[in-house]
Amino acid sequence: MFEEDFRSTTFILQTLQRSAGARSVMLIDKTGQLINSIGEPPGFDVTSFSSLAAADFAANAMLAEMVGEKDFATLVHQGATASLYLSMIEGVSDQPSRANRVILVVLFDRKTSLGLVRLKARRATDELIVVLNRLFNKLEYRNEETLTTTLGADFQAEAENEIDSLFQD
Repeated sequence: MFEEDFRSTTFILQTLQRSAGARSVMLIDKTGQLINSIGEPPGFDVTSFSSLAAADFAANAMLAEMVGEKDFATLVHQGATASLYLSMIEGVSDQPSRANRVILVVLFDRKTSLGLVRLKARRATDELIVVLNRLFNKLEYRNEETLTTTLGADFQAEAENEIDSLFQD
């Protein structure tokens, strides 16, 4: 992540954390890697938590399919004293291969309400989509630039032709 994008996501997450009265807010990629964490440090291993949050979405995708849904974009876990709001940030890109890659997690307690968390998280999500699209576009441009400068301009075309020839009948 570029410094500018990290600062932007940090500002958005800080605003969400304060306005929703949440204990902490995290941004996790779909593979379970922590991208950013704001607020009160949780009393648990954030790396393990990130992996479990991503796995939670994977398991719920299978449950959604079983009941005839495409997916469940939002998950809520409510406990007696602590609760979690997890939301897959959809539409992170107009390209399907990059969409749905980022999970927003809000940890909150009884001092705030789920309704307030949902409202503030929706607003934060709209802002995060803009930042993440910008980031993915930068990364795509850098990857294309690296491919053409490091491997030569014709390498990609030659590789694609070779792959196509391998799979021809």
